[in-house]
Amino acid sequence: MEHAANFLPYSFADQLKPSEIRNIESIAHEYRFRKGEHIFQADQSDQSVYIVISGKVKISRISQLGQELIQWFCMSGDIFGISGENNITNSIYAKALSDCVVLRVNKHAFNQLMLEEPRISLLVIDKLSSRIHTLGDMILYMASDDANTRFIKLLQYLSKNYGEQTKEGMYIDIPTTHQDMADMIGVCRQTVSNIIGKLKRAGVIRMDRNGIHIDNPQHLNKQTREPLNHSLSG
Repeated sequence: MEHAANFLPYSFADQLKPSEIRNIESIAHEYRFRKGEHIFQADQSDQSVYIVISGKVKISRISQLGQELIQWFCMSGDIFGISGENNITNSIYAKALSDCVVLRVNKHAFNQLMLEEPRISLLVIDKLSSRIHTLGDMILYMASDDANTRFIKLLQYLSKNYGEQTKEGMYIDIPTTHQDMADMIGVCRQTVSNIIGKLKRAGVIRMDRNGIHIDNPQHLNKQTREPLNHSLSG
């Protein structure tokens, strides 16, 4: 994995030992995807596990009404396709948010490797547990918080897990639409647009086509007592 230095500190690949990386590479194939391409789609059963070498990937689910619901984002070093995430019955798909390089491993070969390398299994379990924990938090917040608080907590979650420190504050280098964020917190697009408008006028956030600038993180922290502390990346 030539890009190991670019992996985020909480990523799956960053926690692997050199020998474990070599064992994965020995059974993997490298693939490149252009921005907007599907790595796997909801209407196919792809028995593979993926590790992001570079780029960003969006993992989404299709509802019964055909609506896209973003589950999480995968950055450099993250693993996805594990535990049925690319199973046709789950209606999950993965899409490149930027030009990407990924390692693709046959799921049966990866399962065999986990039997031979128990520490890899523990890292996979830890990643799955983190995702489940954060999804549970999201459900709790959707049930108990108002729309404004939910949106603030979403920004805190995105900032903590995907944000980059800037002179002004934080920059979330992930392209998301108002509809994407509305779907993630269970409100209508117009509600999110109204909240974003208020935060923009207050000088708290700015948005462009590639991401979100948070110029006043302290303002967000004052509005909620329970920021999202668990990583849903990977």
